[in-house]
Amino acid sequence: MKQPILRVANWNVARPQSQPHRERLAEVIQAISADIWILTETHESLSPGPTFTCATTTVSDRVCKPGEAWVSIWTHFPTEQVFPTSDSARTLAVRILPEQTKPIIVYGTVLPWLGSPWRNIPSADGAAFAAALESQLSDWISLQHEHPDCDFILAGDFNQDLAQSHYYGSRKNRAALNLALKSAKLHCLTAGELDPVLKHAPTHASIDHICVSSDLKSAAPPISWPALSKPQKNLSDHFGLLVSLNLTGINQ
Repeated sequence: MKQPILRVANWNVARPQSQPHRERLAEVIQAISADIWILTETHESLSPGPTFTCATTTVSDRVCKPGEAWVSIWTHFPTEQVFPTSDSARTLAVRILPEQTKPIIVYGTVLPWLGSPWRNIPSADGAAFAAALESQLSDWISLQHEHPDCDFILAGDFNQDLAQSHYYGSRKNRAALNLALKSAKLHCLTAGELDPVLKHAPTHASIDHICVSSDLKSAAPPISWPALSKPQKNLSDHFGLLVSLNLTGINQ
């Protein structure tokens, strides 16, 4: 029997406000052929295709134009439930039902970047990042505890590299993020030597990540796009990421 493979993609698409921009992005997205998409800083009209349905954040904590969203999660599998989270603007959690496997909770996020406050907390010394991370960590742990029948995928724009050399973020934020992932028993598939950006852009690293609970295993090395030395600015200032997960036996 052929092993079921789940393809999960994650991309910050840099607030595509024009229709031509969204059309360029859509061409790339549709060529990737992922089963689940986590899009951040996105637009409600940017879709992976007609077979996909979407859950999206509906409020914002910044000035935005109509149709903008911090996080959208797209899939062609049934979406059973949208869960409340600690930050309804920058996070989104949905329960997805892939065929013949355990349900999966997918949690999309955007953590504060350097210089960005969060709520009323300033960015200085990583305070905003730490506060938002602590808030989200409680979600990651409680959702897994309350839904032991589900696997868990965490993905989005973390605004922090986890590469072997420094690219973006801070040592303090990196340590806090690594500790949070360990506390939630999540494994980052795009960290360290696994970071696919380093293979074609050695002066960069991914600040977007895909992390999974223990039962979800990689079926192939992660990939990133565009396969260039730097992001393609007419698309986004971020690289996109794709992981393939081997789902064999998780429903046994």
